[in-house]
Amino acid sequence: MSLYRRSDTEGLPSFVTTNTRERSRLFEFAETCGLLIRTIYEIRAEVRFQLLAFAIMPDHLHLIVVPPTSDGLGRVMQLVKGRFSRAYNTVADRTGAIWQNRYHERTLRSEAALFRAIEYVHNNPVAACLASAPEKYRWSTANEKFVTDLDVYLGQAEA
Repeated sequence: MSLYRRSDTEGLPSFVTTNTRERSRLFEFAETCGLLIRTIYEIRAEVRFQLLAFAIMPDHLHLIVVPPTSDGLGRVMQLVKGRFSRAYNTVADRTGAIWQNRYHERTLRSEAALFRAIEYVHNNPVAACLASAPEKYRWSTANEKFVTDLDVYLGQAEA
């Protein structure tokens, strides 16, 4: 979790990476990936953060989001990690932590930085030899089946 004040970054996208506890390869399974995606979209609707990109890797998650407020990223991550953990533990009939306690975050202060981050997120599965092309990876917004808020965000940035 980031510990610094983000008041000067309100309205800017954040590139977030969070790892599973002990780098467990939890997301090698379609059911687990589907549960995480449902959780992300449920919280997106509830909290109204903008989802610009994601890729679910076997042992970590990349997200690019625009939180609704300067302190909203912590809340978004708390909800995603907490709600997914509770749901997964219930389905798997287990207890315990799913995620590492902290996450890595970088504010994207320019459109160029945003596009570089999206390219990184979408190409990460290719670099890991999980897909031959970004759009062929099943668990990423490079796959056109997933709705993002990128066009809305870019329209707001131009206004």
